[in-house]
Amino acid sequence: MAISHLDRLTIQKLFSVRERRARQIMAGLPALQVGNAVAVERQALIQRLESTAAGGRFQWEITRRARLVEELDRTRRQLAGRRVRLPAAADVRDRSIGELAGGIELRPGELRIQFYGAEDLAAKLFELSQAMANDWQTFVHAVEEDGNSLPRNAAGGGTG
Repeated sequence: MAISHLDRLTIQKLFSVRERRARQIMAGLPALQVGNAVAVERQALIQRLESTAAGGRFQWEITRRARLVEELDRTRRQLAGRRVRLPAAADVRDRSIGELAGGIELRPGELRIQFYGAEDLAAKLFELSQAMANDWQTFVHAVEEDGNSLPRNAAGGGTG
C-alpha cells in the first residue's frame, strides 16, 4: 500500500532540507493534522513538483546551472595551464621569423618542431606565435613560397 501522506520529517529527509524549508515546501498543499504534526498529501506534492519542473523559471534555472558547471570546468582546465611557467628566453616576445630557436623549422606546407616534453613544446609554440605576430610578411613568405624555407636558426641564428 502506497503512503498517502508525508510529514515534515519525511519531507526533510526526502529533499535533504532543514525544517524551515520543509515547511515552505509543504505550504499550501492539502494536509492532514495528526496530533501536533501535519502531513501533506503525497499526490498533491507530486503534482506541485511536476508543474514546477515544467515551468519556465525552473527550466531557466536548470539551463543556468548547466552553463555554470560548464564554465567552472573550463576555468579549472585553464587554471592548470596557467600555473605552468614556460622555459622561454627573455627576448622571446621580440623574436622575428629569422631568429627562431633551434628545433623549429618552417617550410612551405610544413612545420617541424623538435621538443623535449610538453613545456618545451609550449615554449616553442609561444615563440613561433610571437615571431609570426612580429614578422608576418616573412612568415607568409616562408610557408607559401615554393622552394624557399627557413630552417632553424635561419636568418638570425637565434637560440632558445
